[in-house]
Amino acid sequence: MSKSRSDLSEDGRATQAEQIQRLESDGFLLLSPFLNADTVAALSAVSRERLQAIRAALGTKEIGIGSAAGYDEIVQRSPGRWDVPITPQQFGMVDRDMPWWGLVSAILGENAEHSFSGVVSSDPGSPAQHWHTDSPHVAKEHLPAHAINVFVALHDVPLAMGPTEFARGSHVLSNHLSNPSLVLNELIYQHKGTVPETLVKNTETKTPEACAHSMVAGSCLIFDDRLLHRGLGNQSDNTRHVAYFAYRRKGYTENTHFESKRSLFEGKMPNI
Repeated sequence: MSKSRSDLSEDGRATQAEQIQRLESDGFLLLSPFLNADTVAALSAVSRERLQAIRAALGTKEIGIGSAAGYDEIVQRSPGRWDVPITPQQFGMVDRDMPWWGLVSAILGENAEHSFSGVVSSDPGSPAQHWHTDSPHVAKEHLPAHAINVFVALHDVPLAMGPTEFARGSHVLSNHLSNPSLVLNELIYQHKGTVPETLVKNTETKTPEACAHSMVAGSCLIFDDRLLHRGLGNQSDNTRHVAYFAYRRKGYTENTHFESKRSLFEGKMPNI
């Protein structure tokens, strides 16, 4: 597997057709810079306020790793990596007014639906995640994307802070329906044995290249839900905050992102 590198092409000035082509071939693209400072500041303020309130509500309550072991209001994706859902309304935003909506709707259709959104924060010293995809393929043949994610850097994210790493083109190789050697639960749930080489084991296909990129505040990473990826470890002294917005084709219902059946506020009204 290639080492992570920081020379990804930045696609903010590409045409929409070129951006779609990049997504189809690589599975991801970086738009930098993309959001203005005021929008980033607003997203950051809501994210930090919500995260602080939910972490305070969590307190010393038990919480495991993964969505099923979390709460409606917070999930620990991996040690020290916290996912707090925030609706567009709580962010003070309308999906169709966001600058990425034209690209999202061109890929998923004008009737594309918002799946979920929020902020992921990784504590200083938190380790890298295991490689994983966010949802499975739905047919043996490779189909166009059924779900797209948008990550927004709420501040500058240098490599030491642990940006997202992708296996380039792995969205084409992660199909467990066409490759019976792949185990679905070991793809969509973090499994230490899943690495980019897993996708091409016993084939002559080249191992997909591992790619990571530092991000400036307001940059957006947009990627196919089926792409193999992981959050890198945060080796800095500061918490890394990234807002996210996820979209799906109308009618697509698979959901492994939030599986908890409990709330931090069982039996009482949240004052947040």
